[in-house]
Amino acid sequence: MEEDSRDFYDSEEIEEAVKRFETMMNTNKPDYFDVFEVEGIVDYFLEEGQVSLANLAIDNGLKIHPSSIALQIKKAQLLLVDENVEESLEIIRLVEKIEDSNSDVYLIKGSALIMLEQIDDAIVAYEQAIFHNYDEEDELLYNIGITLGQAGEIQKAISFLERAYQANPENEQVLYELAYYCDKDNLDEKSILYYNKYLDIDPFNPSVWYNLGITFNRIGQHDKAIEAYDFSIALNDEFEQALFNKANALSNNNQHEEAIACYLEYLEVDKQNDDAYCYLGECYLNLDRYNEALVNYRKAIRLNKNNASAWYGSGLVMWIENNLTESQSLVKKALKLDDTNPDFWLMYGKINHELGLYEPAESAFDMATNLDPDNRESWISYAEMQYERGLLQQSIDILKKANQIIADDSNINYRLTAYLLENDEERSATDYFEIALKADFNSYSDLFDYYPKAQQNESIKRLIKEYQSTKY
Repeated sequence: MEEDSRDFYDSEEIEEAVKRFETMMNTNKPDYFDVFEVEGIVDYFLEEGQVSLANLAIDNGLKIHPSSIALQIKKAQLLLVDENVEESLEIIRLVEKIEDSNSDVYLIKGSALIMLEQIDDAIVAYEQAIFHNYDEEDELLYNIGITLGQAGEIQKAISFLERAYQANPENEQVLYELAYYCDKDNLDEKSILYYNKYLDIDPFNPSVWYNLGITFNRIGQHDKAIEAYDFSIALNDEFEQALFNKANALSNNNQHEEAIACYLEYLEVDKQNDDAYCYLGECYLNLDRYNEALVNYRKAIRLNKNNASAWYGSGLVMWIENNLTESQSLVKKALKLDDTNPDFWLMYGKINHELGLYEPAESAFDMATNLDPDNRESWISYAEMQYERGLLQQSIDILKKANQIIADDSNINYRLTAYLLENDEERSATDYFEIALKADFNSYSDLFDYYPKAQQNESIKRLIKEYQSTKY
């Protein structure tokens, strides 16, 4: 009966009740408020972010109506807002004994249990809330999904949001959050599907186009990402981040000239963004315009001396221009700022190798291969250095280790074949050569670049002939 009666209260009546309550607080003169007015006053203050006033209103209301179940539920809700979880649960469990078919009771109970990290028990409570719910089911499922998502329970959030979508496929809020959480869980195709379903309903939301662009960019569909960012910018020409992301997508798509124009347009609005200058430098670097690259890396450093990528980029330019000592110093600076980047360590290893500083080069290659064991370039660069030093067995050991981590990589196996043949390990060499042929037959001549004498090896010639026959 209470909820039915509350429908008669409109916003003007609630605003009038709020004014009376504020007057009472200022004058200390008691006033009477019925249960529905108290609920309305509390909700008003919560929406305004005035939690302390909401607490005063509920405490005052409970003095007037100490046996009101509705106000006790509201009190439990407010205790949760203040993170008084145990006290909130105590009230809810008492109310549950009296009114065990109230959806709000189980909703608050579930949220309290979430805060106590009792996720399975919270799900049980939420299911009871759904069972006893008489309002729009999609809204309840949506709220549960959001609560779970905010608690880091992404997959469970997706499950409830998908149920909300089934209940109402036209609910834009549900579609937006469902796409967002699918994106967070790397369910890229699902994320794209739900963003597109949202756009079928409302194609004029720049944020949705922007989020869609992020997903497309991450999965390597850069053309579609650029298109999505263009829609976002067209709908909101002040959407600076969409412009910045479009530049990134253009760069990722190897459209470096267009990316440069886009970064420059962005920098007209945000002149203090060191990352933009850094990425601009990278575009110039990819176009072999080294002076312009260096100018922009230095601009990034002037804005933020802790921009490790800008120091690294500067070092890369110096390395390309064969200024090895300066390059070493700059990359070393980058590593001081970020010693977990495998690319920095790989570059530092290469520079020290070229300088003949083998111990720091070995340490750098070790770090690069440990941090990113799937990067074949690190293993090959390491093995090449040891081979050039005459440490043939060490170079073989490095590539064998690489082969265990990066299965069936033809580049590694052709080179390993060459080193094994040179080390008079023909039987082992042919095993690796066969793996390489299966992975990439057309590159078999790489072996002869590494070890020309292999052209006269009968076992090698036999295998080439054998695999060649299978290609036709």
